[in-house]
Amino acid sequence: MENKMPLIGEKFPEMDVVTTQGAKKLPDDYSGKWFVLFSHPGDFTPVCTTEFFSFAQRSDEFKKLNTELIGLSVDSKISHMEWINWIHDNLKIDIKFPIIADPMGNVARNLGMIHAESATSTVRAVFIVDNKSTVRAILYYPLEIGRNISEILRMIKALQMVDKFKIATPANWPNNELIKSAFINPPPATMNDIPERMKKYRGYAWWLTYQDAPEEEVKEAKNLSNTE
Repeated sequence: MENKMPLIGEKFPEMDVVTTQGAKKLPDDYSGKWFVLFSHPGDFTPVCTTEFFSFAQRSDEFKKLNTELIGLSVDSKISHMEWINWIHDNLKIDIKFPIIADPMGNVARNLGMIHAESATSTVRAVFIVDNKSTVRAILYYPLEIGRNISEILRMIKALQMVDKFKIATPANWPNNELIKSAFINPPPATMNDIPERMKKYRGYAWWLTYQDAPEEEVKEAKNLSNTE
């Protein structure tokens, strides 16, 4: 295992982990799929329990985006399994994704998931990794703040649109205040491209032009974001 936190644009480091669904090799076992690796401070904690319920409730939406979920904390596998049972018995939902057992904290430290806020607990870190095993986004939340699952789904959808259409997405996409659900065009490659930019696209300036996004992609993005 590399002793270096991966950065956006780098390959996710290879590591062997123990999970509630058996041993796994990351990222190889998820070849061809996107995955979200998210850490939580500890099992049987209030905020984490609400997060796991939300992740489980929306797991089918992640799967529609060819994305798998992987949890992690510095707890033992036995603790993870008992917590999963408690959630099933009391909250009536199944945790179908694996949770990495990391009682020594080795995985968490190598992924930069242990911060000054707590030397013994993982912060709420999120790594979004694409189907080529490249880290595409990293999010950190403090211990006290639960994650926004809709935003994680929106980010995956937006990243997949970037790959598919070679564009960028504006703030709050697909509900931007200036260009609504449109995609932002990449900047012109040369000075010679500038005069044609405003003729070919709508925009506010040659360096800020946009194009309509496919209707079906916008609809899915709005559903994932829980917005209309």
